[in-house]
Amino acid sequence: MTVKEVTDRIIKACAVKLPFPQTCDILHAGDYSLEVKKIGVCFMADMEVIRKAKEEGINLIITHEPTYYSSLDDYKWLEGNPVYEEKKKFLEEAGISIWRFHDYMHCYRPDLIYEGWKKEMDWEGYLVKNDVSGMDHHFCIPEITLDKLVGFFKEKLSMDSIRVIGNPSMVCKDIGVLVGGGSLGLGDENMPAKMISRDDVDTLVCGEILEWTTLAFVRDAVMQGREKAVIVLGHNRTEEAGMKHLPVWLKQVLPEYSIDFIPSGDPVEYR
Repeated sequence: MTVKEVTDRIIKACAVKLPFPQTCDILHAGDYSLEVKKIGVCFMADMEVIRKAKEEGINLIITHEPTYYSSLDDYKWLEGNPVYEEKKKFLEEAGISIWRFHDYMHCYRPDLIYEGWKKEMDWEGYLVKNDVSGMDHHFCIPEITLDKLVGFFKEKLSMDSIRVIGNPSMVCKDIGVLVGGGSLGLGDENMPAKMISRDDVDTLVCGEILEWTTLAFVRDAVMQGREKAVIVLGHNRTEEAGMKHLPVWLKQVLPEYSIDFIPSGDPVEYR
């Protein structure tokens, strides 16, 4: 099959109509006419991921996030930039195509990133179904202190340190989760703070965050003695889990292919 045939089959399997006119699920590198030999899945196609793909004979990478540092695929500013040019040249010489799977992945029901998150956390049985607010990322977990919950995420996501606001001995139970950039509000910067304001949500677990909105709100709440907390895990650490489990879904769509997950890993060092 060609890259175009593979990506068309994936889009068809999603069976959703995107709620916006233009998608970022496009080809970032290579050619739609390339014959696909082996498929690799990653959160972000950085240089190390691409090198691993080449070593493993993968010639189609399905990435969740941009390859060239722009969510709107604006590459004009990069022309002549040595970082961009070297990466582009490496991909061309390796004969690797990269296709982004983002919008369809999030619009699929259930959201495939959150599905992977639930599996990775072993939280599949804790989702609060029929949530009155319509929020489908509300989990009711066995009671655990904030300090131990942070330790849980450190172990699950291989993190050395985590940004947290809240009383370490606070009991956490009702968890709102906003992975990736969802915690920036998705067009409503007040949305994450509204979520943690709910009486039935005591802890917000999120990816990226605005420090003057949600973090400021939770900090004031804690200073007032309220039992609220926020755990900031980062964009990569909250969404890569979804990509890790994507091959299982993809194998149902593309049973004739070998599909491997290539970890990007936490992009940040903690010193």
